[in-house]
Amino acid sequence: MTTTRRIKRIFIEAGAEDYDMTRRVLARLPGVPVEVIPHREVLRPRAGTPAAWIDAAKSTLLLAVQKGPFWRPCPGTRDYICCGYQVLQVGLNCPLDCTYCVLQGYLNIPAITLFVNVEDLLAELDRGWAADPHKVWRLGTGEFGDSLALDDLSGLNARLLPFFARQPRAVLEIKTKWHRLEPLLSLGPNSQVIFAWSLNPPEIIREAERGAATLKARLEAASRAAAAGFRLAFHFDPLIYFPGWEDAYQRTVARLGRAVPAGAVAWISLGGLRFLPPMRSLIHQRFPLSRIASYEMVAAPDGKLRYFKDLRIDMYGRMGTWLEKALPGALLYLCMESPRVWRAVWGWAPEGKDLAMLLDGRVLPAGK
Repeated sequence: MTTTRRIKRIFIEAGAEDYDMTRRVLARLPGVPVEVIPHREVLRPRAGTPAAWIDAAKSTLLLAVQKGPFWRPCPGTRDYICCGYQVLQVGLNCPLDCTYCVLQGYLNIPAITLFVNVEDLLAELDRGWAADPHKVWRLGTGEFGDSLALDDLSGLNARLLPFFARQPRAVLEIKTKWHRLEPLLSLGPNSQVIFAWSLNPPEIIREAERGAATLKARLEAASRAAAAGFRLAFHFDPLIYFPGWEDAYQRTVARLGRAVPAGAVAWISLGGLRFLPPMRSLIHQRFPLSRIASYEMVAAPDGKLRYFKDLRIDMYGRMGTWLEKALPGALLYLCMESPRVWRAVWGWAPEGKDLAMLLDGRVLPAGK
């Protein structure tokens, strides 16, 4: 089943009717009930916990105008090393339903939102680049939803890929757990676009990533993207502990190494499962059979629940060893971890903007 067929109802916020993306979406979803609403706040639930309305939200689409900035810096977390990533908020929520998804605890509109004013997004990018033409920019659309899962509806990436191809000091990272990217392959080769997959072992995908593509499908899509001249990235984030995790993740890394050429990989991130404490009860409500929130965790300095430090260090160290063997030369980094954990895993920790500069170096061609 495609993600498009999961949409059962469409709301259009007043002012969003006369946009190309709106017309495109409606043309691709004939027969789906459509209602124009004065503003998105009328959809905000007035009672009940998120567990009561998140399921319905996964099949409801809201087309709206982004009135604030699209381009936002990743908020990061105090006391944890940030990579300097920049977020393009082109939508909110997605049709996939991962048990551990932190968006469950943040979203307050029971719908998947697509922002339809693409020309405003492109103009904002142009202004940002012109304001600091010597800076390197790593931007991505996958922070608040999946970058590919509804692309056949929105057509957004077909606009963004050629746009980024003309900007040698910026890269677009398309983060996803989806696999259908054939319409975009003809837009390569394009070294300014990185297709990035979140990966987990098949056991976790079956249990905790409802609606997402299989590991096999993701790796095959990554192979096709590399063959078409795009670069790749992979995110083992969240890394999830379960009995037998070592064998499961080692097999997954080995499959990754066989599927893609090491030279096409820009970077690989590692990050342990983490979430704010209220998420634990929400996961138990929505997924009562899930083991994800049942393992012992501790409140970290950022207020989030995390695995104990020694377990995280062990997981990162093993993953690093397996990845260095499978994809030699790939840049590995930890996402939102403390300097203490970095030093325990790799014997050093980035200071200041060191990590951002390392990643920026993978954006620029040699000698630039």
